[in-house]
Amino acid sequence: MANASGISFVICTYNRAQYLQDTLQSLVENKADPNRFELLIVDNNSTDQTPAVVRQFIDDYPNYNIRYVKESQQGLSFARNRGISEAKSPIITFLDDDISTDIDFINNWLQFFDNHPNAQCAGGRIEVQFDDPRPDWMSHFLLPLLGHHDLGDNITTYKRQHYPFGGNMAFKQSIFEEHGFFDTELGRKGNQLKASEEKEFFRRLKKTNTDIYYVPKATLYHRVDKQRLTKEYIKRQSIGLGQSIALQLQDKAMADKLLKGSSEVFKMIVTLGLFLPYSLTFQPSKAVMLIKFRKWIIEGYLSVSK
Repeated sequence: MANASGISFVICTYNRAQYLQDTLQSLVENKADPNRFELLIVDNNSTDQTPAVVRQFIDDYPNYNIRYVKESQQGLSFARNRGISEAKSPIITFLDDDISTDIDFINNWLQFFDNHPNAQCAGGRIEVQFDDPRPDWMSHFLLPLLGHHDLGDNITTYKRQHYPFGGNMAFKQSIFEEHGFFDTELGRKGNQLKASEEKEFFRRLKKTNTDIYYVPKATLYHRVDKQRLTKEYIKRQSIGLGQSIALQLQDKAMADKLLKGSSEVFKMIVTLGLFLPYSLTFQPSKAVMLIKFRKWIIEGYLSVSK
């Protein structure tokens, strides 16, 4: 086994004090050695009780390395980049502020990097945990919008256009020194639901043939509240996704733009094809929402491309 090395778990948060409290409680209940990890909370201008929640954990768990920093530039990418600069461990794992884990989660990440010393980055499995009943119109095709990410039970590398999800991804510190930080033009900013900042970064890595690993045992549970189980939220997130795609393609060649456009047309055709099976199983609302989802992505794309 390689020499043991520590992990900085970076949690970027914005106005989710109650969820953050549950997230931190879940992490301190892990049975990992506290000397091998730190919990770094990056507060992106929260106006709720977030600072008080973190201070309470620092007081209640003096044997754990829990730190709090505030990032004044609004945006998830700014917060993540601040976490990279502040982290004290050679490995950084980014977590969302509304997750829960089992007691082996931290050890599973530590063991992966102990057993794969040459690994530069990786993503873990994410299960969706609903706080309220799942709407009838939400098919499993929409679950990735809520963070669901599952590639099976075996360690493998990501193929083609597949990448880890931002709520559970890990990197060696050195990779940021070589490839730069997250693009601050992408990612969420306050209540704006743009995305794709991690995907853009992983694409940079793929261009250098860097292996990106999938680690199934590093499983966490992404909590979904009733606010995110509304059609309006899915619409805002879909439009934000379309805007992010347009921003990434702004400086690309026309061939790249046409390729992406063809891909979206193909996805719409596949979505239309789901009408029959969903209708035969008396679930037409799922097919309707999928079509709206594709339509909203296109609307978001066009709003930036004009």
